[in-house]
Amino acid sequence: MTAINTNIKLKKGDVLKSTFLKVAPGAGAVDLARRYYFFNMANYDELEIASALIDGHFEGVDDPKVRRCAHCGYYYRDKTKNNSSVICSKECASGKDIVLKAWRREVRKDDKVRRLTWLDLHYASSYKGEPLEYPFWRDDWHMFEYDRKRKVYSFGDDFEQYVAQQKRKAEMGGKRKTAEQIDYDGYNVPRNIHVKLGGHVGYGKVTVIKQSREKIEAELLARYGAKKLQQERVRAQMAALGRYKI
Repeated sequence: MTAINTNIKLKKGDVLKSTFLKVAPGAGAVDLARRYYFFNMANYDELEIASALIDGHFEGVDDPKVRRCAHCGYYYRDKTKNNSSVICSKECASGKDIVLKAWRREVRKDDKVRRLTWLDLHYASSYKGEPLEYPFWRDDWHMFEYDRKRKVYSFGDDFEQYVAQQKRKAEMGGKRKTAEQIDYDGYNVPRNIHVKLGGHVGYGKVTVIKQSREKIEAELLARYGAKKLQQERVRAQMAALGRYKI
């Protein structure tokens, strides 16, 4: 494949057709126009001067430093020492680069051989360049496979299963589940706490010692600490509500 030359060097006075007088005037063009406007000027005089500036019928247009901007297309005066600029402002320079970059991208894309897509291979939408009134797929499998790959639904031709899954997901709150609010208040309310205490007496036997609540709490506090005791209370509370088993 031969390489395509996409390097463009704009000459002085050349203007891009896609932006010629279609965008706002740059700062350099506005600065040149200010020389021909006066304070308290009538509207019809302003329109006449603006028309003359656009058409190039004004004093100073023969100046070699006065030319059209390559991006906005309005006249401006070159302020560089070597008289080599083709744009009137930084904004126009950025706009010119964007247009040329897009043009280079399109030229390179047209030069490349486009790889055939799934639709090109298995979907008939035109015949000899003319669009078909009723396009059709090669077969049902290719149609379902095209939808599956693009996540229209994930179960081939089983559409009922897809609808049921989406309905179930909507009832659960979608992909993002709502946070469950758990009330942890009411620790000061007396509750029955079942704790297994005691030591092993032989293999497979456990000795159960019955104690008062105050002694149990004191023993647990000394053995596990206040933090562990608090966690066990929350665990017992959740078990009483049926949240999980102990």
